[in-house]
Amino acid sequence: MKEEKFKRIVVGVTAAAVILLAILLVYMIYQLIAISVREKRIAELEEQYAYWEQYVKENEGKIEVYEGLAWLEIIARKLGMLGAGDYGKDASVSFEDGALLKISDSGEILYEICGD
Repeated sequence: MKEEKFKRIVVGVTAAAVILLAILLVYMIYQLIAISVREKRIAELEEQYAYWEQYVKENEGKIEVYEGLAWLEIIARKLGMLGAGDYGKDASVSFEDGALLKISDSGEILYEICGD
């Protein structure tokens, strides 16, 4: 009886060890996959960082252009603002939506909505 009990204990311990080993093996495989996914994401982010760093270096000289008065005038005209020499019967600014801003002969500013 003692020998039979010992065999059961050995079989039970062996089964528990095999199950534990299988669980640890599955966990190790999961960790390897997680590490590879994370390393791939890190590589993507480093590539994006290098791209944007290069982009900033290439476009640093363009800041002076956008800070100039000519650029401000272009933006103001796109917003529909008129300059000092624009007051005359031919002065008008049209917008993307079809609206039109113009100066009448009497000097009055007219805003017309054209379209649907």
